[in-house]
Amino acid sequence: MYARLLRDPRFAKLLAGQSISELGSAVTQIALPTIAVLVLHAGPFELGILIALQRIPFPILALFVGVWIDRLPRRRVMIVADVLRAAVLAAVPIGYGAGFLGLPLLYGVSLLTGVLTIFFDLAYLSYVPELVDRARLSDANATLQISLSVSNLAGPGLGGLLIQAVGAARAVGVDAVSFVLSFLSLVWMGPDRVRAERRQSPGMWKELREGLGHVFAHPLLRTLIITLGCVILFGHVLEPNLYPFVYSTLHLSPATLGWILSVEGAGAVVGAYFSPRIMGRISAGWILAVTGVITGAAFIVVSFAGAGPTILILGGALIVNGLLDPIHNVTQWSLRQLLTPDHLQGRMNSIFRTVYWGAWPLGNLVGGYLGSVFGPQKSIFLGGLLFGSLSLVFLLGPLRKASLTVPAAEAKIEPA
Repeated sequence: MYARLLRDPRFAKLLAGQSISELGSAVTQIALPTIAVLVLHAGPFELGILIALQRIPFPILALFVGVWIDRLPRRRVMIVADVLRAAVLAAVPIGYGAGFLGLPLLYGVSLLTGVLTIFFDLAYLSYVPELVDRARLSDANATLQISLSVSNLAGPGLGGLLIQAVGAARAVGVDAVSFVLSFLSLVWMGPDRVRAERRQSPGMWKELREGLGHVFAHPLLRTLIITLGCVILFGHVLEPNLYPFVYSTLHLSPATLGWILSVEGAGAVVGAYFSPRIMGRISAGWILAVTGVITGAAFIVVSFAGAGPTILILGGALIVNGLLDPIHNVTQWSLRQLLTPDHLQGRMNSIFRTVYWGAWPLGNLVGGYLGSVFGPQKSIFLGGLLFGSLSLVFLLGPLRKASLTVPAAEAKIEPA
């Protein structure tokens, strides 16, 4: 299943570049919050702002970027985004060395990388169906998710060690280098296959309405996007509370946190590997509901980490989350890609990302506020409870019977 994909040299090069880039980004995932908390003494609210700034550009820009992605060569967009993200992240170690590192600089880096990530992610998600045929789409998404999971497995541990060895600011420089290597792999892929001839552009607003019409007129896509937005809002209450909870309440070191987060990556590798097999046997709604309920329960377990053997409780809860998260992701990615024609992939993905990432920073801000009022532990508990409960909504609509097989999906590719 996976060996056939890896024999495709262009897919293999994309996979190699993204594996390196995701490894560097996993380092930054722990390094930036660590700088904010331990170096700049940020609290839950400031940390919520830092995390939210990287997601806020999505609801503002993503819809328009999606139209451009359907007009422009998608691989070229990824190349430019990688170069610029490398330059932006390099500002952190430079600022630290020059003595002007502070929260405003971290906020600026977070915001700019968020803007550039819109371009890269939408081009990337829309490029995969262009690179492989629909029959291999679930396998391709799962393979890329395995790469992401392996990076998440090694990245936090590497990040913790780098932070202790050279400092958090210099560790961010590793991510800047990883984007350069990703850029080189994309260039190495060579010319793209010829895409279907583009129709003359009717204008930004008409193209945007066409994408919105496809998503919200389609019963499966409409149900998926509304439910995901509600679930994600409460799922990301966890982030601004996790680091203060771990550092200030549980008194763990960055290296220890890094290795605990790596356990989550170990579960994700397994989940990503088996996701195509699960998708071939169970409907999308049942997969999304079951993974959501169990993930919410895992967050609740995290909130009780101080009541017993801390490392075992955190590690156990996060490995469950890691196991289920790629199954959830590959399921919803593959379903929406299968239900959308190629010329609408950019716009469809931009609409989903607008809702998905728009709910993410709002959840971060809500989590930061709850953490400042009730404390990180109670906020993590509440976020897990709401996330799990809302995931049951996936079973109330047409998603409950939605098939992830190619013939069934292609029969429903046009809006009803």
